[in-house]
Amino acid sequence: MQVKIELVPGGTKPEKKTPGAAAYDCYARENKILVAPAIIPLGFKIELPEGYHAEIVPRSSIGLMTTLRMANSVGIIDSDYRGEVGFIGESSLSEPVVIKKGDRIAQMLIKRDVDTELVVVEKVSTSTERGEKGFGSTGK
Repeated sequence: MQVKIELVPGGTKPEKKTPGAAAYDCYARENKILVAPAIIPLGFKIELPEGYHAEIVPRSSIGLMTTLRMANSVGIIDSDYRGEVGFIGESSLSEPVVIKKGDRIAQMLIKRDVDTELVVVEKVSTSTERGEKGFGSTGK
């Protein structure tokens, strides 16, 4: 499958760094200093086929080696969005995080949408081993 992208001036094409990579590394298009949440532009627009979406997530090394965090956990890029793709980042501490143009800060996964229909019922089944037990109910 081919997916069309348009590079924004100063942008870098996302790329897979190894043959086994599941996601495309994405690059910061400009320098930023972050504390509070802000959008870091990734330098490209994408034309996803209908029935697909892209997910923007932090690179694993970001969580280990920096205080940069993704403010919204995951970014969903719908197939009908045509603006520049961005990463909503913030510092996990009160000290600023410095992002330099060209830093690989995010990954993009392209996924097929699951066609579902939500059906309202009187009551959902609770006849499972877990039932209505919530957070932490399966142990640490």
